[in-house]
Amino acid sequence: MSRLAHGAHLTVDAFDREQRQKLATGTLLTIDNQIDPATGTVKLKATFPNTDRRLFSSQFVNARLLLDTQSHATVVPAAAIQPSPKGPFTYVVKSDHTVTARPVTAGVTDGDDVVVTAGLAPGEPIVVDGADRLREGAPVTAQARGGS
Repeated sequence: MSRLAHGAHLTVDAFDREQRQKLATGTLLTIDNQIDPATGTVKLKATFPNTDRRLFSSQFVNARLLLDTQSHATVVPAAAIQPSPKGPFTYVVKSDHTVTARPVTAGVTDGDDVVVTAGLAPGEPIVVDGADRLREGAPVTAQARGGS
């Protein structure tokens, strides 16, 4: 948020309640200084051209702001990160087509994607779907992303 202190303009994308459909793009005006304890949300005020009339007064939207860009980040689908009592992990597919549970450090989340800051090298094959049915050393068959 230091960019706001320096007078920079931040672009705001407004999405529907399901966060699937982008409704408009505008500019951030203000950020409320309190988090609503009941909803965990923060009120933002932004201005939108609204030339297509997709927004209306006092409408609830989900806002996304790009605060930073990380070059060369390792990004995985959120479904690849599994919780455990010892912390998050992902199943990495070894050369013999079996899996091993690898502890990872999850960073920033953007929609359905998560930046992995430690524990995974770029390009390592991982399990995205069906991880809840696996155990250490289980054999797997690789599929293209999307299941085809």
